[in-house]
Amino acid sequence: MNGHEIGSLACKVLGIFFIVQGINTLASIISFIASTPSLNGNERLLNICFALIYIVFGVLLWFLSDKISEMMNTGKRNADNKSVIEIGDIQRVSFSVLGLYFMGSSLPKLVSNLINMHYLINDPNSTTRLILGLGGMLTQFIIGLGIFLGSQGLVNFLKVMRSAGIRKENDSE
Repeated sequence: MNGHEIGSLACKVLGIFFIVQGINTLASIISFIASTPSLNGNERLLNICFALIYIVFGVLLWFLSDKISEMMNTGKRNADNKSVIEIGDIQRVSFSVLGLYFMGSSLPKLVSNLINMHYLINDPNSTTRLILGLGGMLTQFIIGLGIFLGSQGLVNFLKVMRSAGIRKENDSE
């Protein structure tokens, strides 16, 4: 198994996780809608949209796993033209998947808050609360994007930190 296959598999597993998370959320929302007949069409759609974003993100992760895996891996090869898996490759894939998780888990809440802000624009108290809630989700999304795009930098940082304070043999001479 090479780095590309590991990355693709990790994206597919994360995609399945988001699909199951979305189905679980959708089941809860449907029971809520069934027990609350006073909701109008827009409110029902907004609640269902929240769960559908999880499902759509999971499906996209599944189908785009090969493309995302190519972004994660640099494609190092040895003399036999076979892939070489190093610890840095596994760390890079792990950080990339962690970044995708942060982005995927914040996306439904971000969209939900933005839609709520649109509907509650005239109520100043709720807009302030929504903006504060949006800040946390936006921060989580940006951190996830940074981890995904900067996974190689994080791996290099870990490599430097592991060797910090350790003397090399040629330094002691």
